[in-house]
Amino acid sequence: MSAPTLDRHPGSSQAGSSEGRRRRRTLVLVASALIVLALAVGTSLAIATRPVARQAPASATPAAAAEDQNATTDQGQTKTETETQGQDATGTAGGTGSGSQGSGAGTAAPVLPDGETTAYITKVASGRIVVDVVQVFHDDQAVKAAVADGTSPSDAKYLTTYVRNENPRLRTLPLAGDLEVKLRDACGEPGNSREAQLTRLAANAKLKGTYYYTLSVSDGTVERIEERLAVNAC
Repeated sequence: MSAPTLDRHPGSSQAGSSEGRRRRRTLVLVASALIVLALAVGTSLAIATRPVARQAPASATPAAAAEDQNATTDQGQTKTETETQGQDATGTAGGTGSGSQGSGAGTAAPVLPDGETTAYITKVASGRIVVDVVQVFHDDQAVKAAVADGTSPSDAKYLTTYVRNENPRLRTLPLAGDLEVKLRDACGEPGNSREAQLTRLAANAKLKGTYYYTLSVSDGTVERIEERLAVNAC
């Protein structure tokens, strides 16, 4: 006599197997996701906690030190140039105002350009002169300039020479060793030495408005002085 058998549905075994496989796959996927997440978190923590090397101050590097040194040198040069320019300006102004030629005049720019310049002479010494630069007009230009400066046309129409002095600045110039002086009328004057010529020049120069002078300048030195009448000749 055979043992009794329970009735089972034919597909029940198959369904159980499929469900087991799905559970296993789900567990595998969950485990894989957890592993990936753990690795990502660990990497982030490692990067975040990694020690950062301290950078040395920029001024401590050789390049920065060189830049600091260059900056200091440039500042020193700028200060030196400024001081030098100030000394030159002071020396020139002092020489002009006081009528003296400073020892640094050789390195300063000439107070007058090379060539001929018209001027009054205000002071004469053995080695230098002090001058007041002027403009000189002749004939028709003299009349026009005088009228423009306020002279009445009736007084200006007879002018043949007119001297305009717009700038009162005085300039000091050295005299050349072989200076040539040409005065308008030196007849009967005793001596023709340098000292005698400069003495007569100083006397005539005091008659301001009567004479003006054409100066021939080379390298800042007066080489020739020619006396001219600033008024109409008789």
